[in-house]
Amino acid sequence: MRALLALGAPVAALLGPAVAPPAAEASPAAAAVAADLAGAATEVVADGVTVDLVSTTPQVVGPGDTVRVTVRVTNGGTAALDGHVDLAAGWRPVTSREALARWADDDSRRTAGTRQATETVEQLAPGASRDVTLEMDVDADLQLRADAPWGPRLMSVSVSDAAGVTDVLHTFFLFDPVGGTGEAAPPAQVRLSIVAPVTGPVLDPADPDGYGAGVAELTAPGGALASTLDTALPADGGPAVSLAVDPAVAATAATSDDAEAVAWSERLTATGADAPDVVTLPVLDTDLAALAHAGIGRSQVAAAASAGLGATGWEPPPGWTTGVAWPLGTPDVETLAAARAAGAQHVIVADGLRTTDGDAATGLAQVETPAGDVSAVVADLELSAALATATETAPETETGTGTGDRPGSTAAVAQRLLADTAVLASDAAARSVAQTGADVGPVHVVAAMPRDWAPDPAVLRTLLDRLEQGGWVDVVPFSDLLGRTAPAVERRALPATEADAAELDPTTVRRLADARAAVASYASVADDPATLAGGVDLALSAPLAVAYRSDPEAREAAVDHALDRAERLRGGLSVVSRGTPTLVSDTGDLPVRVRNDLPVDATVTVVLRPDDPRLVVESRPTVVVPAGRSLDVPVRVRAIGSGDVDIRVEVLAPNGAAVLEPSSFEVRVRAGWETVGTAVVAAAIGLLFVAGIWRTVRRGRSARRTTGEGVAPVATDVPATTPAARTSEPEDSSA
Repeated sequence: MRALLALGAPVAALLGPAVAPPAAEASPAAAAVAADLAGAATEVVADGVTVDLVSTTPQVVGPGDTVRVTVRVTNGGTAALDGHVDLAAGWRPVTSREALARWADDDSRRTAGTRQATETVEQLAPGASRDVTLEMDVDADLQLRADAPWGPRLMSVSVSDAAGVTDVLHTFFLFDPVGGTGEAAPPAQVRLSIVAPVTGPVLDPADPDGYGAGVAELTAPGGALASTLDTALPADGGPAVSLAVDPAVAATAATSDDAEAVAWSERLTATGADAPDVVTLPVLDTDLAALAHAGIGRSQVAAAASAGLGATGWEPPPGWTTGVAWPLGTPDVETLAAARAAGAQHVIVADGLRTTDGDAATGLAQVETPAGDVSAVVADLELSAALATATETAPETETGTGTGDRPGSTAAVAQRLLADTAVLASDAAARSVAQTGADVGPVHVVAAMPRDWAPDPAVLRTLLDRLEQGGWVDVVPFSDLLGRTAPAVERRALPATEADAAELDPTTVRRLADARAAVASYASVADDPATLAGGVDLALSAPLAVAYRSDPEAREAAVDHALDRAERLRGGLSVVSRGTPTLVSDTGDLPVRVRNDLPVDATVTVVLRPDDPRLVVESRPTVVVPAGRSLDVPVRVRAIGSGDVDIRVEVLAPNGAAVLEPSSFEVRVRAGWETVGTAVVAAAIGLLFVAGIWRTVRRGRSARRTTGEGVAPVATDVPATTPAARTSEPEDSSA
């Protein structure tokens, strides 16, 4: 017998030896067949004969009804099967979910009680299958009448040959004393919400395009996320699954070059009557447990959980519910506190917070954390496992054999779920009467699907239809539960702190958080910081994704690349060395050359800090350095003494954070040299002026110069050819 859920142990201790009423007896036909087969000598069939449930009609029976059970017998042995199929049922109601689970998972060949019907199976060839229908009269065979209690009963179908029982199917039937199907009168109604994660592949910072390709593959027809969306948007408007969406997946699909990914995104973000019920998770499905155990601040937790989304320009549709976190496994209190720090209003607890008596009476609970009370959405572990396991494999026909990975047929799982929810309804009613003395309202439970869920929408639809047809289960949106008040139910506490070995180690988480903070400060130099830091911010969050838990080597490489990328971004601005300038005046400008290799203009403030009071800085200029350019930034200074001064250069972002490691240069300060030089030059010029005047005066008193009194008049009758005439008169150049 394939177990429906791997939860159980033998059921004998809980159910006791008697599972049939004293008045019930085996039918004469069954007794005769049993006697005949007891002495038959047929070949023993080895392991391989199986029996699977095809259908149970009606799903809920009342007084006077006949239960018709159709099973499929498959001969996986090597010889023909000659044997019989027996139907047995119990009359006592199952009132404990633990007992119900143990019966469903009992791998022994125990039957439910006295045999109520039997059919022969002759010459079933190896590899062949055959459907067999058995009937059981509720009144005559089980004596269940109007005074019998409401609820599920045990039922078994066994296959035997001459050597004994070869396989047993453990299942259930539901009894309603009011009248069966269509007139069910359960003690309480059960509201069931099914939430499925929509998360993507790991984001490799070294290959960001690979993430987009992975999302396109998952959202293509037949992909896991395409099938998940189909369960949230059933074609005929039937029961629907709610979605917990990673915004990075939605944003990537919406901006994809792949037409099928865009079409998937349009269905996901539809509004109106065609809109799915959606809540959002932290970006990249951040591993909140790793953040919680790293000892970083709440602001750093919040930054990691929302990293990089602003750079995409994508925003969740108005109808989506934001602020939901979903840690893996059983979270501790520290993880819930981190979820609150990340802005989550509700935290899905997939495992944990069970009631002290083992039953999950409600899907809500309040948990006290160091960050304040947290609203926990408590998933029902049994319902979650049954639905996920029954629907995660390849499609199976309505009368499938139950082979493959799925434990049992769709019909068997449906009966298991009906029985489980019936016990939930009875338990909720009993709690209400015991606590308030009044009838109970609907009880709301949640089934949380695993992150690697790849559902078969048709199988899931069949299961949900059968649940709703039972009469006490309504499949409702997950968001209907949020915002309600959690009832006062005693639960087992979550551990205070309990790290998982698969989490990213705290030291590395802190390195990523510090790098993110530095990048955020650095990015404020741009008019729109998200355009500069968005990609790096996302890369720093990528190694924190839950999906990386299963691949630590790839995660280590992602960490190294993300940190290297952050370091390279912070190297986009630099101060260019200008040698050793000399300041010879009392006041002046010291030029600082800033280089911008970023793809955007950068607004920075240049601050000089001299190590000597002989130089005073009088300005802190703020400038815009164009992308890909260098700019000389003049800083006004005043000298009050001479000497060599070391100056530290700081370049600050608009928010005051340093965007560069401080650098330094030396300045030769020669205070007053400009004044002295001017005086010297002026004095030199004055001396030259005085010297010129003196020379002029002295030339005017030379002995070679005479006055008119000492010069004889020139004779006018001297011939022109005499030497004296040639000396005193110039020659006519024109002659």
